[in-house]
Amino acid sequence: MKKQSITLLLSIFVVSIINAQDIFFLEEQLIQLEDTRFSAWVFPVAHDLDFALEDLQAYCKDRSDVKLKKDGENIILGEKLSIPGISTKRGDLIGKGFITETNYSVALIFKLGYDISLNSVIWEQEMKNFRSYAREFMSYHFEKAFARRIDGVEKQISDLDKKISKETDETKIAESKTEISVLEDNIAGLTNTTTQLQDQIDSLKEDVLDINAELHTVQENIGSL
Repeated sequence: MKKQSITLLLSIFVVSIINAQDIFFLEEQLIQLEDTRFSAWVFPVAHDLDFALEDLQAYCKDRSDVKLKKDGENIILGEKLSIPGISTKRGDLIGKGFITETNYSVALIFKLGYDISLNSVIWEQEMKNFRSYAREFMSYHFEKAFARRIDGVEKQISDLDKKISKETDETKIAESKTEISVLEDNIAGLTNTTTQLQDQIDSLKEDVLDINAELHTVQENIGSL
């Protein structure tokens, strides 16, 4: 039963992030904010909008030394920012997370006024700069997402290692308190349990290798955008 529970947890964990086989895109789209539609760069993110927007906050602080704050559900905002790598104009940088039938996505908007944002028609070069900014964030975000995924697997490995150690300690106590016949049964059960746990650890280590391979594929896909 424990083995089934661990397998189920692993299954849930593995599908909690975008698969390397999913379609990667970086598209200019019109996104609705309140009563106005703005041009934005839209792209897929790992299957957790909270983490994606937290990563965006961290990226903007590290990359441009600007702070974004929450501004409603699944929206973060920095007002009147100067980001020379994008534009010489000041503007509001907005990140909006949303879910469609096929993707968890984030839209990046650089709002210049009440009802206008950077777009490819009027500000072609600035929008190209903004696209590069979005693409770099995608790479940053997926590195963070896969690192979190690996941390989760490694924690499971650590927990199982501790369990093996605990089982061994209990056997030592049993050696001094039980009859030989009972002890032999315990050792047999312990050996079986330890073998099962070790098999799970080996499987988890293989998962770590698979995750790293998926990250490599994800980065190749992002690099080709």
